[in-house]
Amino acid sequence: MVERFGSYYLLHKIATGGMAEIYLARHVNSPATSMPVVIKKILSKYSHDLAFIQMFLAEARIICNINHQNIVKIYDFDKSGDIYYIAMEYVFGNNLGALQKSYVDRKLNFSVETVLEISFAVLCGLNHAHNTRDRNGVFLNVIHLDVNPNNILLSYNNEIKIVDFGIASAKYTKLLKNNLGAVQGTVAYLSPEQCREEEVDRRSDIFSFGIIMYELLTGKYLYKDLPNDAARINAILNEPVPNIKEYNPDIPDELIAIVEKALKKNRDERYATAAEMLDDLHKFQYRLEYNPDSESISQILKKSFPSHFLKMNKLLEKAQADYMMDELFKDIEELEDLDISKVMQIDMTKKEEEHPADDTPEKGKNFLYILSGVVVALAVIAVMIFVFSREDDSIEAKVLLFSNPPDAEVYVNGEDTGRKTPAEIFLKVGKSYILEFRKDNFEGGINYKVKKEENQINLLLKSNGEQ
Repeated sequence: MVERFGSYYLLHKIATGGMAEIYLARHVNSPATSMPVVIKKILSKYSHDLAFIQMFLAEARIICNINHQNIVKIYDFDKSGDIYYIAMEYVFGNNLGALQKSYVDRKLNFSVETVLEISFAVLCGLNHAHNTRDRNGVFLNVIHLDVNPNNILLSYNNEIKIVDFGIASAKYTKLLKNNLGAVQGTVAYLSPEQCREEEVDRRSDIFSFGIIMYELLTGKYLYKDLPNDAARINAILNEPVPNIKEYNPDIPDELIAIVEKALKKNRDERYATAAEMLDDLHKFQYRLEYNPDSESISQILKKSFPSHFLKMNKLLEKAQADYMMDELFKDIEELEDLDISKVMQIDMTKKEEEHPADDTPEKGKNFLYILSGVVVALAVIAVMIFVFSREDDSIEAKVLLFSNPPDAEVYVNGEDTGRKTPAEIFLKVGKSYILEFRKDNFEGGINYKVKKEENQINLLLKSNGEQ
């Protein structure tokens, strides 16, 4: 059962943090096919904590001034009862921290191409935020201050976005942060100046992202695996950064130099702006040899989190279906509550008052008109129910395709679809298809009848020489 919260329906709890809960939600007036939003609401135990509420609303005020494709958009902020909330863009995917952990656990390395793709998006978003002005043209000096992998969202549609400006430094929040009086942010990704609780500028975010780039290229956490926060802060302040080639000798020296410059402990030796770092990365990319085996963010995510992809797809489809049925049966309930005899009686009385000289045959016509209207209305409802409930072989359903090894070409009834696994295709419900996957000397096939929902095929491909 969905929960009504202010102007939204809460569909599914995504996460609970130290300060707020995150929900997948839908506005009460949004169409069924619209993408849901995320509701971030303060935990009830903080609902009367003035400092936290001010910080929470300051985040909303900051993001309201930012509009960029690599930063999660905010749509609304308000309160329901005593609980303040922010309604923001939903990114259908997972965070970089989860993907990074998956790679570390499997002892895999990200390709240079993937690291560059993530870097371009994050640095573009940071550069835009760092240069944000409000509606009056006032420079806000926005600094994120919590750039860590969990705050970088990756979507199954190849989007990369920064989220959570909850402790961002700006004219709105500077005094609030000083009043809270503690080191804030994710310790393993703090800059040296944050560790020393000094004044910070945009170069702090560059150092934090330098840590992320180092970890993606090496497959090792730089500070996160140290035993405690004291050890992490000491390493950030005093210990040299191990050479990337110790962990991954294949990384080009030019790229290593860029990461090392971002990680300079003296901020005067770092990149002054995200745009400056972007420029060096672009110059490096221009000289990089093309890798035909590089994968998109979408492909990497679907291979790494197939169950999450299916779960969220199913959740979104269910929410849309529930909405459509709610709207349908709401109309039916209104008709059921209608006393047709009273309606006809009222309508005929009104006609008699308007035309007292009308004869009985004309009144009979009025009755027939009303009765005909009611019959037509009921017929329309019956047709709607029939359309929604019947098995229609013209209805198409989504079929999710996975193979091992991945990147196999997909053929349907012998025809090349132009897709490679993991992929999704739409086929007619109730019909059977011959599905074939082919990659190099591997192949596999299945005769599959499409169901209305939960269509997933995961094939282990065999070598052509196997019996």
